[in-house]
Amino acid sequence: MSDDATARLYQAFVNQDPTVAISVIERAKQSGVAQAQLFDQVFAPALSLLGGAWAAGTIDEYAFTQASVIAEQITSFVIPPTKSADTGVIVLIGTMHHDVHTIEKDITAAALKEAGHRVIDLGADVRPADFLERAEETGASVVIVYAQLIATARSVVRVREMLVAGGRTGVAILVGGAPFAADTALARSVGANGVVRGAESALKLVAKVDARAKSGRS
Repeated sequence: MSDDATARLYQAFVNQDPTVAISVIERAKQSGVAQAQLFDQVFAPALSLLGGAWAAGTIDEYAFTQASVIAEQITSFVIPPTKSADTGVIVLIGTMHHDVHTIEKDITAAALKEAGHRVIDLGADVRPADFLERAEETGASVVIVYAQLIATARSVVRVREMLVAGGRTGVAILVGGAPFAADTALARSVGANGVVRGAESALKLVAKVDARAKSGRS
C-alpha cells in the first residue's frame, strides 16, 4: 500500500493538487499506516521521487518548485500531533546559502520539536557565518544543514570550517537533501557527522549525538 500511496502522492505533487494529496494521506492512514510512520513510509519517498524527477530532467525547475509548494502545504497532515518532554538538546537547522528549498527541512524541524528538542530554525539561504553565530549564541550541540543542489551541498564544508575556526569543534553537523542521500562520500567530504534521511532518521541521529555527549561528560 505504501508504494502505491507514494506514487499517487508524487503525482498529486506534480499535478499541483493539494486535495488529492491530502486524500492520499488519509487513505494511507485508513489502510493501517500509523500517523508516526506517514512521513517515512509515504511522504519522504514521494519527495524523493520528486527530487529524482527533477535531477533526471523529467520535470523542470518551475514544476519542481510548484510541486514543492503543494508538498509544504500538507506537511501538517504527516507530522505526529504528540509532543514529548523537553530533552534539553539544542538543534540549529537551516537550508544552505544560495538554496531556498525548505520542505524536508521544515518537516525535520517539526519532528524534532515534537520529540522535545529545542529547535531553532534559521530558514533558507543561510550563510555559514550565521550557523556559527547562532551556535555561539545558543550553545547548540547539533547543526542540521539542508541542501538540494550539488553546488550548495558542496559548500556545506564552509559551515564546518566556520565552526572549527570559531572553536566549536564539538558541534555535530548533520546534512540532508538529495545530493547527500545519493552520495554519502559527499557528506564525509564536507565534514558531516551523518546524513538525515527523513524524520525518523533525524530523531535517531540527534539521539545518538546526545548520548555520545552525555557519555563524554560522565
